[in-house]
Amino acid sequence: MSSYIKAFFISIHCIIIAILTIIVSPFDRKGKITHYLSKVFGGGILLIAGVKVSVEGIEKLNAKDNYIFISNHLSYFDIPILMKAIPNNVRFIYKDSLTKIPILGWGMYLGKYIPINRDNVREAMKSLKKAAEKIVNGISVVIFPEGTRSMDGTPGDFKRGMFVLADEAKVPLVPTTIIGSNKIMPRGKFQIKSGSVKVVFQNLLIIKKEKNFLEEIRQKILERFVS
Repeated sequence: MSSYIKAFFISIHCIIIAILTIIVSPFDRKGKITHYLSKVFGGGILLIAGVKVSVEGIEKLNAKDNYIFISNHLSYFDIPILMKAIPNNVRFIYKDSLTKIPILGWGMYLGKYIPINRDNVREAMKSLKKAAEKIVNGISVVIFPEGTRSMDGTPGDFKRGMFVLADEAKVPLVPTTIIGSNKIMPRGKFQIKSGSVKVVFQNLLIIKKEKNFLEEIRQKILERFVS
């Protein structure tokens, strides 16, 4: 199946899930239906693309607990991959301008995903605090501290916004390594390739207000990335 045909069916799938999310949002206060739909969303995209996901370290997680998953970022496919791999009721932080996209953006916003204004530090901090409130109320959050997809496949520098979220939420942090998603959809190319990816959940961490803590997490992710 060509990349264009895969993209067409993925688009239709995304629109259907977004419409369903919009419809159920008034009745889904705890986000459990949206969590189920996110699993269908991620699994459907991976099925259409021909991507298989293997998971290591899932025994370290309790599906009923709340965490902050700190992950490297290689590809647009990282989101459906983590939706498939993470057992918890989880949401992602996304660029706030995407909320304006009809149906898809509305679905993300009403599904309790967290918009963030990357160009305004004050507004970004407010968004991170709102994300912490969602965590306290029973929803886990994924954060890509690089802020964007990696240029060469290796994790870039981590931004400090994670500290705000972790300090407010006071839940365990889960260093998470995605391996191989850049081969599924390389940056800068319109290609959707079939293949296998791996997600590694590492030992849980408690936030430390130390200068080198971000780099410590980055190194843990990098160690599994290259192993």
